[in-house]
Amino acid sequence: MRNLYRVPKKQWRKWSDLARKVFNATYNFMMDNTKVMIHPKSPMPKPVHFKTIAWNAAWIAADAVDDVIPNS
Repeated sequence: MRNLYRVPKKQWRKWSDLARKVFNATYNFMMDNTKVMIHPKSPMPKPVHFKTIAWNAAWIAADAVDDVIPNS
């Protein structure tokens, strides 16, 4: 699985192949479907802000696949 979105190599190597696929798929989906991912009455976030939201959500999804979501 290719590191399409430049996740730091140290983290990319830690994730299983499935977690890597989930990261790429989640990030890609969110970036391609911004309007679906926000509340309909919410103002559209700036692209740079939404990119961070998508990145963080994809990271959490990848961690969840490997059952390594940290406690806050």
